Amino acid sequence: MARIIPSDISPLALAGAHSGEFETLALLKAQLGPDYAVFHGVHWSFSQGQVTRFGEIDFILVNRAGAVLCIEQKNGVLNETPDGLVKVYCQRRKSVGAQIHRALDQVRDKFQWQHGSASPLDLDYLLYCPDYRVRNLNAAGLDQSRILDAAATDGLARRIERILGPGEPDPARRTLVEDFFCQTFEVVPQIHVYRRAQEQHFVRHGGGLAELVRTLEMTPFRVRVSGTGGCGKSLLAGVFARDQVKQGRRVLMICFNRPLADRLQNLLPEVHARTFYGFCDQFLRARGEPLDYKGMNQPGFWSAMQDRVLSAPIPDAWRFDVLILDEGQDFDADWLEILKLFLTEDARILWLDDPDQNLLGKPPVDLPGFVRLHSRHNYRSPYGIARFMRSHLPFDFEPANPLPGLGVGVHPYRDADDQAKHLDTVVADLLALGFAPDEIVILSLRGVDQSPLWKHNCIGRHTIRRFTGTYQPDGVQTWTDGDITLDSLYRFKGQDAPAIILTDVEDQKDTERRDRLLYCGMGRATVRVDVLVKGGSGIGKRLGVA
Repeated sequence: MARIIPSDISPLALAGAHSGEFETLALLKAQLGPDYAVFHGVHWSFSQGQVTRFGEIDFILVNRAGAVLCIEQKNGVLNETPDGLVKVYCQRRKSVGAQIHRALDQVRDKFQWQHGSASPLDLDYLLYCPDYRVRNLNAAGLDQSRILDAAATDGLARRIERILGPGEPDPARRTLVEDFFCQTFEVVPQIHVYRRAQEQHFVRHGGGLAELVRTLEMTPFRVRVSGTGGCGKSLLAGVFARDQVKQGRRVLMICFNRPLADRLQNLLPEVHARTFYGFCDQFLRARGEPLDYKGMNQPGFWSAMQDRVLSAPIPDAWRFDVLILDEGQDFDADWLEILKLFLTEDARILWLDDPDQNLLGKPPVDLPGFVRLHSRHNYRSPYGIARFMRSHLPFDFEPANPLPGLGVGVHPYRDADDQAKHLDTVVADLLALGFAPDEIVILSLRGVDQSPLWKHNCIGRHTIRRFTGTYQPDGVQTWTDGDITLDSLYRFKGQDAPAIILTDVEDQKDTERRDRLLYCGMGRATVRVDVLVKGGSGIGKRLGVA
């Protein structure tokens, strides 16, 4: 029986490995003898100067002589082109041969960099495509003997014996090579692997909502999508916006909070993405009527802005053919009426909301004439997080992400000021797991500047990036420079991050609102959630701490 490294194959599942890779690993373990060590899920990186290259190899076999065979497994259909075999991932074509040779070159170069050129690595490769029969082996761009497809009769283990073989025993060389792969390469998938697997799953499955909306035909186009967090509303907004731009339409996208609007504007530069107030401000500024944000906290400031917009003529340059509204559950009814003034006669409107994430307690907006679609499938939250949410919060949704993620951690604190000490520990643990500082977001369930955490500039040795509460003269928000983001959940909703830390979790008179905050906050995480909850509180006991 071959030695499997690492012996625990659960990381493969965590990284989203296909069932075919599990079957291959089991086959290699059973059919190869102890002369072989099998490394699985190897993720390599190699730095040259200021450039770092990354890649992955499905399986690496080392025989007793220290010779190496890299196996690249491709499940499903391949495309045969004049340039060789191609695999399509999310509409992107990748050359199989180029991928294999690039990985071989990087592994060979890294071994030489560490051990010198006197004893180069004995390295070979095999392409394993169990689901596909290569029709033209000569045009595949690879050595025919190094391709094992669905038509091959010798089987994987026998082909390995032919190419690699057990080799002559050389314990010192074998130990050197195996240590190289154990110590130099990531033989357990790291956080970036989990994140990539999560993103691929979300794009692959969360796009169904966009495909459904594409099939709708109506005049005027009025669609309301009410969907649970993670169902693909943001994907829908992006796909719908791009489709409309391709058809020559001008698109206006209105979000509730500024960080989300800024993010969407960067992702969709051809679309006009703003908050409602940001759009009104931009319109008035173009008319030569800039707002004085020094008075933004005064009563009537925002309503006076709306009155100025209502009284102004709308030139054709400010009319749009498409209106997309995201986080509609947080909108006021009169906002939509004002925005309609900026639309052309046959404009299309797409309204996106999630009633379960109504954090401000606003009444639902009546939308007569809209076709309403419902979606309860959450493709974003890994199963470990989704299961915790369903077990501890009163919201009904369908977990639709089979990746387990890294679950939920609950940490009790004594009082609000005690949280900083716990944050140091939680952040240190996340960094030890492999999360980068910019993949960690700390969210307060209180508003901006209402949490005692706002007075801190550092968490451990890492600086905090947070909104200062002030604006530049043109209305742009100012942020501190920092490694780890600290924000309020109210401002962050609609976005996501690999690791979310929820703070200021305590009992509230409005328990329904508190539950919505927790539901919304946990749903922001794509890999891991940590919750800092008041010890001895009712919500703490419900979440499993005394």
